[in-house]
Amino acid sequence: MEEDRRFLERVKRDLLYGREITPPVVDTDKCKGCGQCVKVCTAIVFELTEKKAQVAHGERCFACGHCWAVCPEEAVMQSEGVTATSLKPGPVPAVSPDMLQLLFRERRSMRLFEDKPVSREQLLQIIEAGRYIPTGSNRQEVKYIVLSNKEKVSELRSLVERFMEKTFKAVQNKAIAPLLAIRMGRPAVEVLRYYAFGYQVSKDNKETNAYFPLPFGPAVIFAHTQSFDPTASFNCSVALYNCSLMAHSLGLGSCFLGFVQAGANMDKTIKHWLGIPEGNQAYGAMVAGHPSVKYRRLIERKSPETKWL
Repeated sequence: MEEDRRFLERVKRDLLYGREITPPVVDTDKCKGCGQCVKVCTAIVFELTEKKAQVAHGERCFACGHCWAVCPEEAVMQSEGVTATSLKPGPVPAVSPDMLQLLFRERRSMRLFEDKPVSREQLLQIIEAGRYIPTGSNRQEVKYIVLSNKEKVSELRSLVERFMEKTFKAVQNKAIAPLLAIRMGRPAVEVLRYYAFGYQVSKDNKETNAYFPLPFGPAVIFAHTQSFDPTASFNCSVALYNCSLMAHSLGLGSCFLGFVQAGANMDKTIKHWLGIPEGNQAYGAMVAGHPSVKYRRLIERKSPETKWL
């Protein structure tokens, strides 16, 4: 049992969380034995003994804070920055379904921006929105790289354009394309060839196309984390989507950058330039800036394909 406890603590500290996690503490004088902390704890840290909650398996805790948030007596505390006693939820839910749906539909992919920087305060607000997403086992391992300097953004753009040109030449090469099809699958290669045609059109119209060939703006944000984590892609994607909604609420526009993300992972020059650590992967990239156009109407999307069981 002691060996198992040490194993769990070591893996949590060295591989998963990168920090010591202090188990929660129960104030037995306050505890009324309602058992809510026992019910909500997915790590099975608590046991109810003699009508009092007790921390029976503290080594399993990953500091999700559910126990603190649910306790009606404020009897559970944890020194992990999760027990923000001054903060309490507002009306639940905070927004109506109609207003939330409107927010989702208002946010559009913005590709045209004013030549105006995004302030550091706004960028911090945007990243804060990503901070509060749910992450697998409460890892909170999403990390960000922010480019808000015009020269840096321009340099990144040049690196990505070179990556795209090299990739598109490869998929259009009759000798190389079949090998890529074996490695990536034929549909992937054909889709890349499709994008290659669009890239060439944009390149030919570079002088008139304001966002050739990618919608770069005043700021670019990358989300990255450890690639061994099976929930990594989901965590980063949700974080960046939260960031995009916050950008919209600040009057800014945003757009997700698929080829920039691909370049950050597939091109060693770009990955090294960004400083993405070994073992980490970029799972999202997003541009943000002050919109130079205003969308005045909402659009429709096709109905989702849904299978009911």
